[in-house]
Amino acid sequence: MPRRPEYDTELLLIELLGLIEPHAEGLARARQALGLRAGVNVVIEMHSGRDGADDILVATPALHLTAETMRRLADLHLWLDCDQYVY
Repeated sequence: MPRRPEYDTELLLIELLGLIEPHAEGLARARQALGLRAGVNVVIEMHSGRDGADDILVATPALHLTAETMRRLADLHLWLDCDQYVY
């Protein structure tokens, strides 16, 4: 998926899962045949700035997943890695 600003990580994962799930059988066959593992790596970038009082502000995205989203990841045998960077 292309990089884009979004504060709700789960919305992006739901969108990605919608793209992956139609290919679940092929993904499972490839994992088995080739002895591979598969997963999703989420990179969260936060950018800092200063407000009128010269205090540092950092917008932090939500990293909350519902049981349904975690189940969808598990059903596909996908690991999830989330990296967070502040600039």
